[in-house]
Amino acid sequence: MTIELRPVDRACPSCGADAPRDLGLGRSPWTIGACSPCGFAYLTAAASYSDLSDYYSWDKAILIEAKRRKSAQPLVQWLDQKTRWRLHLFPRPETRTFLEALVPGGKVVDIGCGSGKQGLALPDDYTPFGVEISRTLAEQAHAAFAERGGACQHAPSAGGLGKFEADTFDGAMLNSYLEYEAEPLPVLRALHRVLKPTGVAVVKVPNFASWNAAVMKRNWCGIRLPDHVNYFTPDSLREMAESAGFTVEFPKLTNLPTNDNFWAFLRPAAQA
Repeated sequence: MTIELRPVDRACPSCGADAPRDLGLGRSPWTIGACSPCGFAYLTAAASYSDLSDYYSWDKAILIEAKRRKSAQPLVQWLDQKTRWRLHLFPRPETRTFLEALVPGGKVVDIGCGSGKQGLALPDDYTPFGVEISRTLAEQAHAAFAERGGACQHAPSAGGLGKFEADTFDGAMLNSYLEYEAEPLPVLRALHRVLKPTGVAVVKVPNFASWNAAVMKRNWCGIRLPDHVNYFTPDSLREMAESAGFTVEFPKLTNLPTNDNFWAFLRPAAQA
């Protein structure tokens, strides 16, 4: 069954201006623009939350995108599949392992948790919670998290976080999530409210400043239309996170320009 997506026009999710410059990286009818005032790169229209909930969550979109890439770049995709072993030649950074090093235990919220795989992989010292827009995946995560004393909210992320008390969580994971979120700044502000003053959020997003993004342009692996709606660089993520009340730190020797992803550690800024 083909689903007719209902795109919702967007202003810049970082500064709110509505003056994008077409970067020429999109694919009809989707346009990736750069905000004229602040430079943030984003999809100028996105699928509605209701479509994401029932029809076009990432677990469905990833299958659609894989089929499209196989058709558009058969040789490249064949080589990629045949050489997946290269990804295991060296230890790879992971959001979960960064969190374990920074947060000794306690309650952790996984935003965009999917079926709960990341949260369930945490040791028993952690109680996993989650927020997930996909109805099916949220139900799976809730059942799994409940067995460890946690829960998962099925809701858009800002609203789902709003159902938790302030200063609830010792840590948070945003693992390959913010690039999908149509309203990332309200989500970060909602996260700031529920994260303890000593808490840490670990963020992983595709690196729009990577060398591969510059070379591959619209064929870059980080461009996924229409589900990747934000295109972060370390500078643009820092700017957005700081406006939500966080300080931002980047792990050393990880965020290289050769890496298609980057990580950031967000901590609530000290109140003046």
